[in-house]
Order: sequence, then structure tokens, then C-alpha cells
Amino acid sequence: MKTSILTSLLILLSLAAHSSPILTIEFDDIKSGNIFLINVQKELADTLSIKNGKVTYEAKIAAPTFFYLIVDGYNNTRPLELVLSSQLTEMNFESYKVVGENTVDEAYPNNPIFISDPNNNIAFFEFLSSWKSFYNTIQALSENNSEEQLEKRKNTYHTFLSDNKQIIEKNSDKYVSANIIDFLLSNNLLQFETLQTYYDLLSTKVKESYLGFKIGEKSGKAGYFQPGKPAPEITLVDMQGKKYNLQSLKGKSVLLHFWSSSCAPCIKEAPDLLKLQQGNTENLVVINFSLDTDDSKWKKGIERAGIEEMINVCDLQAYNSVTAKSFDVTFIPVYYLIDANGNISLKGTLRQITEKIKENMP
Repeated sequence: MKTSILTSLLILLSLAAHSSPILTIEFDDIKSGNIFLINVQKELADTLSIKNGKVTYEAKIAAPTFFYLIVDGYNNTRPLELVLSSQLTEMNFESYKVVGENTVDEAYPNNPIFISDPNNNIAFFEFLSSWKSFYNTIQALSENNSEEQLEKRKNTYHTFLSDNKQIIEKNSDKYVSANIIDFLLSNNLLQFETLQTYYDLLSTKVKESYLGFKIGEKSGKAGYFQPGKPAPEITLVDMQGKKYNLQSLKGKSVLLHFWSSSCAPCIKEAPDLLKLQQGNTENLVVINFSLDTDDSKWKKGIERAGIEEMINVCDLQAYNSVTAKSFDVTFIPVYYLIDANGNISLKGTLRQITEKIKENMP
């Protein structure tokens, strides 16, 4: 009897540990070949064989996970993005095309038909279709910079953001919502406050996911750059050759402002930045760190913004700058308020920083 019970337990444990199918794909026009399925979080890739137009992927996944899918020889440079979980996702491609780079439609030509879609991946592909339409519209409106064209571009952009917000709200409890935000971030389509708004829409479980946490870090609401964390130690040299570092500036608050001469919102809010500094000359040091790569354009941008009398720094390395990387800068404008002890007080917009200083100078 004991042997029978032990055998049954071993069988159950074996079944529990066994991987089960979590993805099946059927191609109407590809009969053989290889698929590379990349677990983005673990940075691990599996090679799957297409046999008679079909492929099955078996794995054991504890939580929904973000994957890249590449059909070798077709979309090696533009992976499809998928969220997979322990529940089976079934997909069909009527025609799988080789990606091109001449137009955005050629770059993203493949749309799956979902037979079963427990993680609502269809929402991402609907978003992708909307993004392609937005991109093409903006391109068509960029033939000249007349006021009328600029206004149309602005309205198109705001409509696009509003539509995205609705998609994220609808899928706030699905990991695909983080996938959409990450795509927008990687294509430099989000201003800081919009990113924070989108992040706040996510459910707790999505915020705690791999992509959700990354987005939280970018928004200043999770990870290293939360209030109270030590700011990265940096050494900066201004236009006059004077050196600055956080250690030497202790005792005063430091506002580190990342911008560039080509950033229209950065130039637009420069008067408010000047006003903020002029009202806090005794206890606040403002450092403008430009992400320009051209010295002449940087200096002209300083004049255009009217910030010649402020501390201006640029190493001409853009986002590859050691300082930009230390502060995880992926879009501009963005501000880091560092308190008198060298700790992060707030990562945010100029409006948020100004309100923080008015409330209580840290």
C-alpha cells in the first residue's frame, strides 16, 4: 500500500514538473525553417523547428513573460513581440513576409490571427496598426513647417496619446499594457508626465513585472531613482572649464536638467527654469546638461533658450554620455532634484520640481 502511494506521488510530481505547450503557430506559406523565441527577461533563446508549417513551444512559466519571436530569414531585424504564460496561445499566419526598411509598413508587415489569446496580445497588434497609421500621417504632415502643418501634427500626436491611454486603461491588468508603453518609450514618443500617467494606470501585478518595473524606473516611481536614494556621483565641466561634483555641492540642492537644442519643449520651458533659479539663488544650483552632439548647435541652443548665465555642460555624447547613462536618461526634458545631502529628492518635470521646491525646499 505504501509503495502504491509513493508511486502515485512520484507520478504526480513528475507531471507537475513537466513542461506543457504554451505556444502553437501555424504558417500557411512556410513549411519548414527555424524560429528563435527569446525570453527577454532571462535573455535566453530557444530554437524551434517548423515542420509541415507548424511549430509548438513547450515551457513552464510561472508568470506572464515577454518574448521576441523571429522567423529566421524573415524578420531577424524586427522581432515580433509577444506575452506568453502557462495558458496556451495559438496563432496563425496566412502570409509571413520578409521585413523591409523603406517604409514603416514594410518594417512591420506581419500580423497574426489569434485562435486563443489568454494574454490579449491582439491589443498590441491593434496598437501597432494605430502607430503605423500615426507615423505615416506625421510623415505626410512633415513636408513643411507651416503653422497649419505644425498644428495638425500636434493634434495628431495628442489624439494618438489619448487613444493609447484608452488601450492601456482597458488592459491595465494585462502585461500587454506594459509592452505598449515600452514600445512607445523605445521610439521616443512619450513626454515624462505622459509616461507617469500611463504607469499609474497599470495594475500592481503589471507594475511588479519585468517590463512594469523598468517603466516604473523610467517614470521615477520605482527602482533606484526614488526619493531618498543616493544620487550617482558625477563630475561635470562647464563651458568655462569649471568642475562640479555632488560632493563639492553638498549643503545645497542641485537641479540636474537634461535637455538639447533640438528639443522644442526644452526651449519652451526655459523661461520658467530661469525664474525658478532666480527665486532660489541661495539654496539651489541648476546645472543644464545638454545631450547635443554638435558644439555649435549646443551653444546656439543656449542663446535661443536664454540660459547663457546658467551652468551649462555638454560632452557631445548625447544618450551615450556617462552622466546620461548614470541617471538612466532615455528622453528629454527630464529633471533630477538632488537634496543637500546628495540624495534623490524627485525625478520629474519642471512643473513637479517647482511644486516640490515651493512646498518644502529639500
